[in-house]
Amino acid sequence: MKLFSLTVSTILAAAVCTSVPLKEPAYAFQTAEALTYNQLKEIATQKKLLPVNAKISRAGKANVIPELNGLEIDVEETWNRLQQNSGYPIPYAYKQIPPQITIKDLPLLPIYQGNSAKKEMALMINVAWGTEYIPAILEELKRHAAKATFFLDGSWLLKNPDVARQIVTAGHEIGNHAFSHPDMARLSAARQLEQIEKTQTAIKNTLAVSSKWFAPPSGSYNDETVRLAKQSGMTTVLWTLDTVDWRRPPSQQIINRIVPKAVNGAMVLMHPTAPTAEALKTMIPALQQKGFRLVTVSDLLSPVRQPE
Repeated sequence: MKLFSLTVSTILAAAVCTSVPLKEPAYAFQTAEALTYNQLKEIATQKKLLPVNAKISRAGKANVIPELNGLEIDVEETWNRLQQNSGYPIPYAYKQIPPQITIKDLPLLPIYQGNSAKKEMALMINVAWGTEYIPAILEELKRHAAKATFFLDGSWLLKNPDVARQIVTAGHEIGNHAFSHPDMARLSAARQLEQIEKTQTAIKNTLAVSSKWFAPPSGSYNDETVRLAKQSGMTTVLWTLDTVDWRRPPSQQIINRIVPKAVNGAMVLMHPTAPTAEALKTMIPALQQKGFRLVTVSDLLSPVRQPE
């Protein structure tokens, strides 16, 4: 693992860069055929989005917020495309611009939130009991073309492999939620590693996928938890917003806890309960109407920036 050698002053000096809105200049050409090379270069300058550095957040427990690449038009490739197809819209090609500071440059800490420059959120569905409401949740996600990450308890997975396969078949991501829903912070290092690796093995053997993310049960963890998860190939993630749906509140209460507080990069904790399934009918379209894309944890935390 790369040693943390950057000083606080270095990190502050490489502060988060602001982005330039993506707007077309008001040129008079009606098709891309009328566009000149110099005009394309000017469009590229206006459309350029600067990279955003990873940083340490002190909100609550210390955590890291991941980096986000910048994005710029590849002028040469776009110009080559224009020679092949001069129609409108312009067939832009893009290049990612890496930031100066990435998560690998920072201390090993969990992630509570994605980069705020992304108009995206991730639903984190922790599954340690029951199967009754999972089909309804999958149906709502499908109805609204939303994706989620399901964090599976290993013992639940071994008892319900067919339901878990339905989640994967529906195109959702799988995360690791330990094996028997323990309080990880109270376990020895050996017991913590056993909890993590037993579920990791169950996921691979049952679903033929690998988990990149570890969500400690009840949000209980210590530095050893984070280190052992990384040793097992995973990053520890927690949540930005909590539905508190394990208490089975009215569905409207779940909606009220999330929609008004929705922010870029938020990760939303939920469970497969009846009020959750009902709340998603309203919550997903409400978030989408605010402009949020609901994506997997991997997509949310990826440094790759998509054209807007």
